[in-house]
Amino acid sequence: MGGDGKPVVLTDETFENVKKYPFMLVDFWAAWCGPCRLISPVVEELAHEYQGSVWVGKLNVDENPVTADRFHVQSIPTLIMFKDGVPLDRIVGALPKHLIESRLKAHLQSS
Repeated sequence: MGGDGKPVVLTDETFENVKKYPFMLVDFWAAWCGPCRLISPVVEELAHEYQGSVWVGKLNVDENPVTADRFHVQSIPTLIMFKDGVPLDRIVGALPKHLIESRLKAHLQSS
């Protein structure tokens, strides 16, 4: 079972819930970040399009610095793909949707 078509809002307190999802894409972002605002609709689209196979989460790094530090997020936006709570891949920057999707598909096919 995958996501419900909408990103899950994650915090430092709730981040451990990532482990309960077989496959999750987490968007590390901040409100002041222009590239984060550009990629946000892409993240929303991916949550909808991959409903049933991928959970998508969003974590505001300014409000949740502990988790951002834990995963060494130094630039945003950063997208990290997790399988059973373990990081698989990282995308830094606002890449076009097709590039994010190709990496996402590669991990889904290999799992």
